[in-house]
Amino acid sequence: MKVQCDYCGQMIPETEQNCPYCGGANSKVKRAANGIPATIAELKAYCGAHHLPLDDMRVFIGENYQGAKAFGIYQDPATGNFVVYKNKADGSRAVRYEGNDEAYAVNELYMKIRERVGTQKAMRSRRQAGGTNSDYGSGGSGGRRGGMQRVPLLSTFLIIFVVGIFLAAGRMGPGRGYYTYENTSYYYDTSDWYEWDDDFGCWYPTYVDAELKRNYREYYESENWDTDSGTENFSDSKYYRESEEKGENDWNNDWDDDWDDDWDWDDSYDDWDSDW
Repeated sequence: MKVQCDYCGQMIPETEQNCPYCGGANSKVKRAANGIPATIAELKAYCGAHHLPLDDMRVFIGENYQGAKAFGIYQDPATGNFVVYKNKADGSRAVRYEGNDEAYAVNELYMKIRERVGTQKAMRSRRQAGGTNSDYGSGGSGGRRGGMQRVPLLSTFLIIFVVGIFLAAGRMGPGRGYYTYENTSYYYDTSDWYEWDDDFGCWYPTYVDAELKRNYREYYESENWDTDSGTENFSDSKYYRESEEKGENDWNNDWDDDWDDDWDWDDSYDDWDSDW
């Protein structure tokens, strides 16, 4: 979620200690929430409970790892400070946080893990779809690869006529907004479905059951975000603007939360030359 900076009025992430626009202290900073690890030991247990492949992710919890391409956290035995770091591709280190606030330090790395999990889910969905646009109706994208088939002129007019009727009636599909199906929160934006992940507190592109696609009206909640919904406002997610710009859906496969696979965690999207 985002909060308003007391100094410049910009909307900033509630987890930021200082405003990224003006540098002012965030008086509403949320360093830890219910269910979020507050200690190094809790973070390690949390990742273990969710079977995250930390070695593949190059995440080192409780370890001052010296190799290149790594995220990590440890307590410095000399100072007692907690250090959150990123080792870049060239082996140099960028320190994200160093201080005596363990909960804040842990939350910094937790948020990075959450971000990378969300990105990995999106990347996996896209790879499973073959990098092509998908069709939530029958046939998917397979028919498109073969090229457009010839359709009799009369049939073309009939198709245009039927589509026009549905457009006029405003019944071409679900509208933008929040949906609840089988105790899971979804958001539909443009032509994409997104699912809320309670474990990592993020939205990610997903494929939905045929029941939800057919009878979406029964599961519609609201166009506006409910602060009591237990989800992040979708407009604050990294997918909001992107989904407005692309006109078609690029995601068509579900995520099974099986982390024990051969999916690469860094070559496609991690910028190992940045500070964080």
